[in-house]
Amino acid sequence: MIKTTISRTALVFTCLITLTAVASADTKVKSRQTSGGQTYENTSYIKGKRQRSETNNGQMIVVQQCDLRRNIQIMPQAQAYVIQPYDGANTSSASAGSAPAQPAAKTKGGVVTSTVTTKDTGERKQMFGYTARHIITTMEMESTPEACSQVKSKMQIDGWYIDAEFALECDSGVAYRPYTPPQSGGCQDRYVTKQVGTAKRGYPVWEKTTMFDPSGVESFSTINEVVEFSHATLDASLFDVPAGYREVKDFASAFSAAQTQTNTETTDTTTNPEPKPEPKPETKPKSDPVRKINRALRWP
Repeated sequence: MIKTTISRTALVFTCLITLTAVASADTKVKSRQTSGGQTYENTSYIKGKRQRSETNNGQMIVVQQCDLRRNIQIMPQAQAYVIQPYDGANTSSASAGSAPAQPAAKTKGGVVTSTVTTKDTGERKQMFGYTARHIITTMEMESTPEACSQVKSKMQIDGWYIDAEFALECDSGVAYRPYTPPQSGGCQDRYVTKQVGTAKRGYPVWEKTTMFDPSGVESFSTINEVVEFSHATLDASLFDVPAGYREVKDFASAFSAAQTQTNTETTDTTTNPEPKPEPKPETKPKSDPVRKINRALRWP
């Protein structure tokens, strides 16, 4: 259940980050996220071509590095991070210097098509002193019957966007593609991306994200809205990998590793418990003068 929640949060937030603009000035943005009847305060820090977004009260952090053409998803609880390059290149440091693996025999699978549709409704209104545009983005993913990964999903983002002076486009070039585990047996699908519409989004000040199940019924929704803009000098270290964190392939691996470490520490503590301190010798309580008087007078 916890892994599913983490994966769902990571999926939604990755898609939002992919479609969100980055800002060029040192800016702090406070926002509010409402999901499942609960409300969380989120904060984004913007410096140059980088943005750090903290969601669910800091439980999930995403750093956009437009200058390096990649996103970094950070999980503080597991002290781990995942790198998502915009061009799909493998940036894992663990593979550097290692011998190339022998290619496995590949089996032709099917086609997985991602369709991203953006529509400007033409509606406008004033928000935070800017003229906001109403744009609806729909992302659908569907596979052919012979595909290795059987996928049928839909997500819609209904939002209001502004052209702020600090906003610029981060050319991620990433299609909507939820994480799918590696295929066994060398089966390989072909991915096709279709872009419909050229509506300009800009910086989001209000967004409602809705996910649908394969039958088209709404299964999950969340609302993100900006509540405050402010300016401050931000440290560059906020927009990079934290010191001491390890790289993992996905958050499920990070969670499993963290859980294993916790279980190991618990076992070690149980096996080798700390010695209990020597009990202090008992001392007689000090005499109570009132009780002495009562005893002398034979009062109960």
